[in-house]
Amino acid sequence: MFTFSQEQERRVAQFSHYLNLMQERQRLIKQGDSFIIFEDCQNGDDPDNRHLNEAKKVPRTLSFHLAGRNVGPDSATLDATIEIDLPEEGWRNDDSAPRFVQFRFNARYFDLDIPNTTLDPMEAKDILLNRSGFFFVKDCRQFEYPKERVDTFNPLRKVYLPGDERSAAEDMAYVWFTVWKYPVDWRFYVTANAFKVLVSWERGFPIE
Repeated sequence: MFTFSQEQERRVAQFSHYLNLMQERQRLIKQGDSFIIFEDCQNGDDPDNRHLNEAKKVPRTLSFHLAGRNVGPDSATLDATIEIDLPEEGWRNDDSAPRFVQFRFNARYFDLDIPNTTLDPMEAKDILLNRSGFFFVKDCRQFEYPKERVDTFNPLRKVYLPGDERSAAEDMAYVWFTVWKYPVDWRFYVTANAFKVLVSWERGFPIE
């Protein structure tokens, strides 16, 4: 019988494997970016899911200056009473709606993206307080994609350099298993594509 920590480590390694695989795939792409989405159910064709799309394919200017937003476990204080300026609108309002986490890759970096339509305010606060480096894109416009409609769909985002796949996998595991409280053996569905190149690697592929 595996313990919870052993099962969680297995899932982190699984997530990390896919992120490393995406780095390899991105290196093979001649132009444009790629993405991978982890969903809690098999409905990747649902147009109501606010996934990455072709309107966001122009690369943004890279900046790793996130002053004042690093309020994770390495910060001086970790207090649930800390005031965090959260968006007022756009939150998840249907408990039965699917959950998903997505990553976008380019030649220089990748990022984890959690649209606010799949979060409620307390979940967002939990992530901001307990995982360093997250920010709302509306508060850090240098990380905004052109035509992203951040004023309507304001994602919670974190930027990683190549080599940080394990850290990104741990962050995603925290979201799924600690914040959203999914069973650690939950079956997820993976979709991975490139934007400009006609290639599709996974489409609703189950992993558990």
